[in-house]
Parts: sequence; C-alpha cells; structure tokens
Amino acid sequence: MANVYTTLSNTTVYTDKLEISTSTANAWLQVYAVALGTANAVGNLYSVPVNIPANTVYQTYSGAGNKVTVISTAPFTATELGTASSAQSGVIGYGSA
Repeated sequence: MANVYTTLSNTTVYTDKLEISTSTANAWLQVYAVALGTANAVGNLYSVPVNIPANTVYQTYSGAGNKVTVISTAPFTATELGTASSAQSGVIGYGSA
C-alpha cells in the first residue's frame, strides 16, 4: 500500500510519482535529487518550486529515493503512486510495487 502524507519536509519518498491534493490554499513543491546510492541531496529536481493551486489534485514526478518538501498554509495530502523504477530505487531497493 502506498504511503499518504499530510506533511512533507525533506522526506524520502518511495515511488516515482506523487499525487498532491490541496485544500483552501496553494502549496509549493520542491524535490531534492539525491546522489545515486546515497541519501545525500545534491540539487533540486525543479529550478523553482512548483506552485500547486488551491483545491487542485496534481500529479508529479518525484523519483523513488529523492527527498520532497511541500509547503502550504492549509492542509494537503500527498499520496505515493505507482512503482519505483528510477535508478535510485534499483540501487537502494525502495518501492512499494
């Protein structure tokens, strides 16, 4: 079963996709890519944080093993989707296929 989060702050995710559902406020998403075979963040996957509008369901690539932060002033949920097929998942063995 996939993990469901109500807070994400530099949190390791275990599948390649996330579905983020916002409520009454926007949310901002950033994915930190980690070095292959480690948990060390080496840079942002996106050049600027992704703005997710209020009352929206948004699917995005996160990459198994990467670290994710979502910031919002209102409640949100983030659900892991699919499997772990990225290179990092093969090295570390992440995934909830």
